[in-house]
Amino acid sequence: MAESKPSSRTEFKSGYVSIVGRPNVGKSTLLNRLLGSSLSIVTAKAQTTRENILGFLTEPQGQMIFTDTPGIHRAKAGGINAYMVERAAESLEGPNVIWYLVDPASAPEFEVPVLDLLEKSKSGVVLIMNKVDRINSPAHRDKLSRFRAELERAMQVRGIKLHSSHMISALDGEGIKTLLDCTWALLPVGPIYYPDKEQISDRPVRFFVSEKIREQLYLLLGEELPYSCAVRVETFKENTKPIRIEAVIYVERDSQKGMVVGKGGAKIKEIGIAARQQIEAFLGEKIFLGLQVKVLKDWTRDAERLKELGYVMTEKARAI
Repeated sequence: MAESKPSSRTEFKSGYVSIVGRPNVGKSTLLNRLLGSSLSIVTAKAQTTRENILGFLTEPQGQMIFTDTPGIHRAKAGGINAYMVERAAESLEGPNVIWYLVDPASAPEFEVPVLDLLEKSKSGVVLIMNKVDRINSPAHRDKLSRFRAELERAMQVRGIKLHSSHMISALDGEGIKTLLDCTWALLPVGPIYYPDKEQISDRPVRFFVSEKIREQLYLLLGEELPYSCAVRVETFKENTKPIRIEAVIYVERDSQKGMVVGKGGAKIKEIGIAARQQIEAFLGEKIFLGLQVKVLKDWTRDAERLKELGYVMTEKARAI
C-alpha cells in the first residue's frame, strides 16, 4: 500500500479576539492599523470609544473577528461610564483570545480594574505592552520589562491564563506581525463567519457617520465638553447626489449648546466641515451634512435619556 502524503492545504482558522485595556491605551489605533481603515475613533482624549465595535480581518489562513472596547475604569453607577464598562465586560464573555493592551506609562495599581474583569473571564490572555515607540532609552525599556513581569506575576496569582506577552507599537507597526502570528496559532479551525472579504465591520454606515461627527467634537472642542455630547443621525438619503445626511448633536445644558455652536455659528461650521471631509473619505462619495445642536438635560446620568440615544442600560450597569 502506498504511503499517504499529508495534505499541503492549511486548514482555515477563525475566532473572536477581544481588545481590552484602560482608557487611551491604543486599542482603536491598533484595530485601525490591522484593518487598514479608520474604523474606530482615535483622539488624544481618554474614554473616546463608547461602544463595542467589531472589525474583521480576513486572510488566506483565516478570519479574526476583533472587538474594540471602551476603556475599563472605575465608574459611578447608572451613567454613561457604567454603560461603557459593561460593554467592555461583555466582550470578555467567551472570546477565543483576549488581547490586553497596556500603556507603558501605567503602573500595576492602575491596572486593577482590568485585572478584576480578566479574572472573571475563562478565556486566555495575550498581554501587549503598547506604545514602545515612546521608549527612547535602555533605562525606559528596562523599566517597561519590569512592569511587564509584575503584570505577568499578578495575572498568575489571580489565575488568569496568560498565553504570551509582547511589546508593540500600534502607531508604527513594530511587533504586530509577531503578535498576529501568535494569535493565529491560538485560534481553532473554523468557518468563515463573514464571507464578504471586503466587509470589515458588522456596524451600519449610519453608526460610522455618527462616530465621524463625534470624533470631531473630541478634536475641536475643549477638554470636558465632548463627554457631554452625543450624536444621532436623523436622515441618511443614499439616493441623492450628493448623499444627504442630517444629524443632531445632543448636549446636557444650554451653556454647552452655545459652546458647540460658537459665536455666529463659527464652531459648528468648523465641526461640520471637518466631519464632512472625514465622512467623504470613509464613504468615498460626496455628501451634504446638516448639523443641529439640541439640549437633552443630564443625558449622561439618566437611564431613560441614555436609552433615547441608543445607550441601553441593564440593571447590572445601573448598579456598577
